Amino acid sequence: MRKKIAMTALLLLLITVTSGCGFKDIDKRFFIVSTGIDMTGNSKLPYRITVRLAVPSPKIEPGAAKVQTESIEAKTIAEGVRLLKSQVDKELDFGHCKIFLFGEGFSHENIQDALDWLARRRDVQMIADVAIARPTAEAVLSINPDSERYPGNNMLLTFGRDGTESSYIVNAYIFDLFRRIGEKGLDPYVPIIYTQNNTYVIKHIAIMDKHRIKMILNPEETQLFNQLSRNFSKSSFACVVKGQNYVIAVSSLRTTYRIITAPDKTSATLKMKIHIKGIFETAPKLSIEKDLSALETELESQISASAAALLTKIQKTETDPFGFGLRYRATHYNKDADWQDWQRIYPNLKFEVKTNLTIEGSGLIK
Repeated sequence: MRKKIAMTALLLLLITVTSGCGFKDIDKRFFIVSTGIDMTGNSKLPYRITVRLAVPSPKIEPGAAKVQTESIEAKTIAEGVRLLKSQVDKELDFGHCKIFLFGEGFSHENIQDALDWLARRRDVQMIADVAIARPTAEAVLSINPDSERYPGNNMLLTFGRDGTESSYIVNAYIFDLFRRIGEKGLDPYVPIIYTQNNTYVIKHIAIMDKHRIKMILNPEETQLFNQLSRNFSKSSFACVVKGQNYVIAVSSLRTTYRIITAPDKTSATLKMKIHIKGIFETAPKLSIEKDLSALETELESQISASAAALLTKIQKTETDPFGFGLRYRATHYNKDADWQDWQRIYPNLKFEVKTNLTIEGSGLIK
């Protein structure tokens, strides 16, 4: 009996000294919807961290989104996030942050510190999108688009493809960025976002090595990269034949390739085939009534030339965003020796591109 009384008294005593859990209610949290990291040029405080905070609102309509943007300069990214807590009255939560922006100046230097922080932060989702902000992440996060229904809605629709589906927008996820940085024969690429007329514009991508930007593709090259690397079919090809403009709306697109290596492993040729089906969205009058075979041949030649030129341009930067080196390593069996062979082969790799185009119609209703 005495033992039972003693145990009961001990349990009551433990209950009184036990602290509560660390959970905070939603109304005591600030949900970060996007985060930006820039370089300041100040050696003592080199990083400028900007967060876009969602402010709850009962209205859900265009222009009704309420946000609060906070920025701070710090010695490290982790310290900056801690210091930001002193500028707000609620706990910062990265659990809903789906967009991370790196300033263009920062991306020309070295993004490794930012990636290291993202990997260690336990509440950062690896499926979040990464983009390069022009000119700075702070400038991009500071605007409030008129069509934004709730905080972060515009960027989420753009990158998540729940809204627009553009062949000029190429997604880059955190998990894929880590994979490309750590994998031999595969290099990262990141979309570039900037503001125009109080809205976001995304139509360029940056080709990167393992640390920084090596080259920025123009919109036409960006679309072609998306088509070749991801078989993106909701796109188009624009060509000029005998001074006439032709635009093909793609309904089906498939790209295959194989790497043929010389017996001495000193050179190789990459043979790529592009299979396209589509209809004319723009074409001269009565062109559909003519023999299409000669026209298809000319269009195939132009598309092949454009693809080969893009592959060669990227090759000169000594980067490999298509993963040709990874394919070479996967189809050979000498481990490190194969990687050394590929490093000798890739700078002089020859590209042969052949396009098979099928015009399915003129796009006209007769």
